[in-house]
Parts: sequence; C-alpha cells; structure tokens
Amino acid sequence: MIRFDSRDEKCKRPFGAAAAGCETEINIFVSRKEGIYDLSMLLFRDGETEAEEHPAYFTGLQGSTEVYRIKFCPEEPGLYRYRFVYKTREGTGCLGKGAKSAGEKGSLQAWQLTVYGEDFATPEWIKGGIMYQIFPDRFFRSSRYQPQIRDDSHLREDWGGTPEFIRYEDGSVPNNDFFGGNLDGIAEKLDYLKSLNVNCIYLNPVFEAASNHKYDTGDYEKIDRGFGTEETFRRLCEKAGEKGIRIILDGVFSHTGADSRYFNKEGRYPGVGAFQSKDSEYYSWYSFDRWPDSYKSWWGVKILPEVREEEPSYLEYITGKNGILAGWMRKGAYGYRLDVADELPDIFLDRLRERVKSENPEALIIGEVWEDASNKVSYGRRRRYLTGRQLDSVMNYVFRTAVINFVKYGDGETLAETVESISENYPPQVLNCLMNILGTHDTARILTELETEDRLKCAAVIQYFLPGVPCIFYGDEAGMRGEGDPFCRGCYPWGREDRDLLEFYRVLGRIRRENNDILKDGKYFTNYVNQYIICYRRSSSAGDLFVIVNASGKTAVLNPEDMGINFPEGEGVINQLNGRRIYRDTVLNAGESAVFRTEVRDYDEKKNTYGNACFHSDGNGGRM
Repeated sequence: MIRFDSRDEKCKRPFGAAAAGCETEINIFVSRKEGIYDLSMLLFRDGETEAEEHPAYFTGLQGSTEVYRIKFCPEEPGLYRYRFVYKTREGTGCLGKGAKSAGEKGSLQAWQLTVYGEDFATPEWIKGGIMYQIFPDRFFRSSRYQPQIRDDSHLREDWGGTPEFIRYEDGSVPNNDFFGGNLDGIAEKLDYLKSLNVNCIYLNPVFEAASNHKYDTGDYEKIDRGFGTEETFRRLCEKAGEKGIRIILDGVFSHTGADSRYFNKEGRYPGVGAFQSKDSEYYSWYSFDRWPDSYKSWWGVKILPEVREEEPSYLEYITGKNGILAGWMRKGAYGYRLDVADELPDIFLDRLRERVKSENPEALIIGEVWEDASNKVSYGRRRRYLTGRQLDSVMNYVFRTAVINFVKYGDGETLAETVESISENYPPQVLNCLMNILGTHDTARILTELETEDRLKCAAVIQYFLPGVPCIFYGDEAGMRGEGDPFCRGCYPWGREDRDLLEFYRVLGRIRRENNDILKDGKYFTNYVNQYIICYRRSSSAGDLFVIVNASGKTAVLNPEDMGINFPEGEGVINQLNGRRIYRDTVLNAGESAVFRTEVRDYDEKKNTYGNACFHSDGNGGRM
C-alpha cells in the first residue's frame, strides 16, 4: 500500500491551489511491506517535459506505515503537475493520479497544482452575496422614460408575449423586437431585488446597438437610447449603491457591430468607419481578407466583425487611462462580466485588469468560460486567467452541468467529484466569488430544463450553498419558462409570478445572509452522496452549515451517522428551509432538502470530529 490523496490535508497542505513563494507540504504513507528505499516527487511546469525532482525524506513510523515528506516552494505563478517515483529491490515504480484524487500505482497521470500570485486578491463584498442577471429590455418598463426605437425596429405593447424569432435568407436574425424595459425600470424594482437579498446586478449590454440583445455594440461611449441616458445610468448606480447593491456591466470586447461608429457598414454614423475607408482611424481594428466585403467575424456572423484586441489604438481606447473601462466605472459601474473571455488575448486581459483595479481595487472581473478555467486551452494556448493578473473569477457552467445532471438524471457521484475538483483546482479567492448559474441568456430557462418545480428547488438549494455566489437569471425565481435564445429572454411576469417559488428563493436568500460568516469562505466537504441524495458541508471557524438534498422521487430515511453528522442528543437541529426540527433519523420527502447549522467545538482526535461536524475520508465523497 502506498497512500497519497491530494484532497486529504494529512497528505497535502495547503489544500488545493498554492500561493507562489509559499511552501507546500506532501506526506506519503507507505506500508513497510512495499520495501521502498527511495521516493521522489517529479514536478513539471506546464509545457515542459523536464521535471524538477524533489526527494522525499523519512519522518517516522505510524504502526507499520512509513511516512515520507516532501516540501517545495514554486516561485512563479502558473500551472504545474506532479507525480511520484520510487525504488524497491525489484526495481523502479511510479505513483500517479487515479480515477479521482487518490494515488494509483503504475499510473502516469499527474496531479494538477495551480500556483497563483502571492498578492492575488479578489473583492470581499461579493463573497457570500447573491447576484442577479438582467436582460434590460425584458425586466421592467418604467413610464418615467419613453424608449426610443430605431426605424428598422418595433416596440411591442404585449408585455410578456413570445419573443420573435425570424431568420432571413442570408441566415441572419434581426433581433429587432423590443418590449421597452429600461434602466429606470430596474431602479424602480430595487426594493424587489433587495427582498431577494441581492447585492450585485449583472446587466446584459446597455451600450448603443441595433439589436435587442446589444452584443453588436454600436458605440461604447453611449447608453442605448432604448434604455435611457448616461444620467439614467448614473442615477441607477447611485440608488442601487444606497441599498447595498453594486452593478457590473457586460464587457463585449472581442467584436463590435457591423452597424457601428467603428465599422459603419450601414453608413448610419456620421464618421468614417473601417468598412468605408482604409483611411478610417478604426481600420486597423479589423481583419480584412478582401476589403471591404470579406472580413473576419465572430463565429462567421457578419453583423459582428471581430476586432484585433492587441492593436495598440484599440487597447488604448478600451483599457487606457481615459478609456471605456475607466469611463463607465467613473459613472458608477463596479466591474465587468467579460463576454467570450477565452477569445480575448492575454495582453488585453492583463491591461484590462490593470485598468479596472487601478480605478477600484474592489471592482469585480468575471469571465465567460464554459470549462475548468484553471487549465483551459483556447486557440492552442494555455490560459492563465486565475493566477492573479487577469480575472477574479468565472461564470460557473461546470457546476451548472453537474447540478442539472444530478437533479434530472441521478448523477450524484459526478456532482460531488465536479465540486471537489474545481475546489481543488481554483485558488480559494477565485472559488469564493464564482458566478454560480443555473440559467443565463445563452441557455434554456432552468425550469424548462428541469421540467418540474421540485427539481428546480433541489437545484437552487445546491446552487445557493456551494462555494461561490449564486446568480439568478431574472425571472427564474418567478417560474419563467423558455427554450434557448431568444425564448429564454422573455419579459418578467410582473403580477403573474409563481408565489410559492418566489418565496422559496427569498428564504434561500435569507439563509445565505444569516450564514454569511460561513458561506463567504467556508470550505466544502462531501459528507455523503449516492445517485439522488447528497449531503455536503460548508465549514469555517464560525461553524458548519450542512446541506442535504433528496432529488429522488421517493421519501428517504437517512442515518446521520452514515452522513458524517453527529446530532446533539435528543434536541435535533432546525431545518432553516422550513423551520422544522430534524432528529437522528432524518426523513426527507421526495424533492425535499434540509439546511442546518452547527457550531464548531474543540477537535476530538479519536472521533475525528469538530463537535457536531464529522470528517469522512471514505468512498462516500472524501475529505477535502
């Protein structure tokens, strides 16, 4: 037996990612029967084939088990991988990563180690909070501002009607039907958002553009006249700030609209765009195969010409001292969600962070990345989003997929492994401000995806208490349905909300607020998992918050001891979701969940517990 598990702090400290310049300690437990007389770790820097060899030294015996220790200190941020080699009288062997985090003899697969900058910090205000995503045209239409719609668009008066989907012969979709939602409408609903305990609003694009979605930017310097004015935006940010709510903007910087002041294909703007003349000040921003009709566009969509983000004048325009990023932050924005972050080059992201953080060190930078962002490869290059010089965190599509598959199809093991893997790979300051989503403007509505309200409630409970920050796509809390774009972008159903579901979300928000001391940075532990049931814990010096979800279609009687929970004798615990007391035999109905808190007590070495919270290191999920 040779034992090493990267998620067990007896084997590796600190857990997960490490700060550059700080020591990491590895402990390997070896049965004396193995006859090992030499043991080393091979540490590979990403992209390199030559390894640093770090010899292990013998530290003593635990019964018949030998303990070997390695201490090392990566100096540079980046992605590293490691595995082990050893010698016996029979020859040389290797220990690599097995199916999960435990070592396996003979495996050549390496463990990942993310090393981040020692000074890497992310905003504290968002941790433990709740984010709310708003598609401005479809949230609320205030009579205070009359939307101004272009001649080639139309303003609909049937609030709540089905969004139009028209495809022209050339394959383009106009997206030119508007319902009139505006920034004043958002301002008038701030008390509603506060009732959900929201502390951050993420706005889909608000800059001038032809479409209703605004991802075809026409002018970065102007608020779209359908939504309001610069003064409207300032007023919204000010009123939100008074209620403890900060606003981040959608930063769409990989492309502009063809119908824009920069490209000006339609000739609507008074200046000279790149499509009109090679002498245009914007010509160098775009890549033409054959000017003017053949140009590089985002995923071949001709109304979205791609920009050359590394071009100096574009870099200066967006990230300069008086550029777009700084300008809107000075008007009240508290950061940016970056559209298609994996299509933005490193130099652009480096400059973007420098500018945003120089304006406000507590501003938030979230990237749209659909995969594990710690080891993402895009366009043939390993990305370094999370090592301290680019993003604060990312949209968490990885968790979204795992939660849906658990609730809908009964894949509990994959859910637990996904959360544990991301928790291990991401720096803790990144993990604690993850944008945890169930639905967005790019996906079907989560209630449509999951089909039933009971499933949605299970998914929401998981979402609200995993590491990171839950993000509600406007109206999901009210029971909105809709297939993918554009049908997921319907109008908020004011006056027709699902009141039961809405109240459930308010309860979730209250629980987050009341347990912020744990949820803002508490560690994640899987205590128990099977096909349709998961019990996990968030743990900090303030206490432990347990979450149990029964996503099956039948009543479950659960033994707390099997789930690593030591209930107080006789008194039980309060389920914060419904106020009912839970005793030693935990009974959860089909689709029911429980959330309860226990306080940390002195560590009990024999029982391996902190008071009421028991650590597991078996096949039920593992210790992290």
